[in-house]
Amino acid sequence: MCEDHLRSSEMVVPKNLKWSTADTVLLRMASKAEHAAVLLWSTATWRQLQALPYHTLTVTQMAFSPNAKFLLAVSRDRTWSLWGRKLSTPESPEPLFSLCAHTGKDTAIHSRIIWSCDWSSDSKYFVTSSRDKKVIVWGPCMLAESEEPVFPLEIKPCSSILDVGDSATAAAFCPSLCSDSSYLLAAGLECGRILLYRWRPGQEGATGSDWISCGGTDTFQSHTLAVKRLRWRPRAGQAGLENGEMDGLSDTERKLEEKSSWVQLASASADHSVKIFNVNKRAL
Repeated sequence: MCEDHLRSSEMVVPKNLKWSTADTVLLRMASKAEHAAVLLWSTATWRQLQALPYHTLTVTQMAFSPNAKFLLAVSRDRTWSLWGRKLSTPESPEPLFSLCAHTGKDTAIHSRIIWSCDWSSDSKYFVTSSRDKKVIVWGPCMLAESEEPVFPLEIKPCSSILDVGDSATAAAFCPSLCSDSSYLLAAGLECGRILLYRWRPGQEGATGSDWISCGGTDTFQSHTLAVKRLRWRPRAGQAGLENGEMDGLSDTERKLEEKSSWVQLASASADHSVKIFNVNKRAL
């Protein structure tokens, strides 16, 4: 990407550093390959709440929806599973999940391992990325006029198949929409590059007109090995921005400029480094 589109900084992460991800109530983790189940734990009591068996090979990644109503899992078996959160009862106050949608051998579109998944900020759509170089958006999981999911869900591809040209090892939706109400998506590749795309629902077709390429990292900005995880900063703006960089603007103007223009993307790689990118949405 050009420097006015994206700026990056880098720090080295120790090789033995382990990352864990926890919901406010649940810790999610994948079990051994021979079990291939998702285990749910209470972070208050560290008691196992539930095992969610579906996949036949290792679960590669999981993601709770932003509205906390769904848990998505993807696997080496080339399928995804979607679990809906049950309503709590006095007898069972802790959240439990049940299988509400999935792909199988006959319905799977990905032909290789699914490496990554993520949710749109409105919890309507989720994205999967695979070794087969395909990135696909699925949904809808929520109706526009409803705050609750409507069961049974009819989940199907909502985008044309995006071929990113290399094994797609990571994918992440930006939490804020672009000025034209399109979704901003980052895709990380096995070669170390990161690509940005805008996606607009309802415009899918054989020509892929629903996807707009917004560029990608150059040789200097890219990782040297596979991108393993991508994560956008939850809020717009640039953390750590020096006040002098916006001299001449009022406080109100400065806040509006930060919120409307800049978002930040973090990437973690097999080369043991983490990079932070400042992305100017207006320049995409």
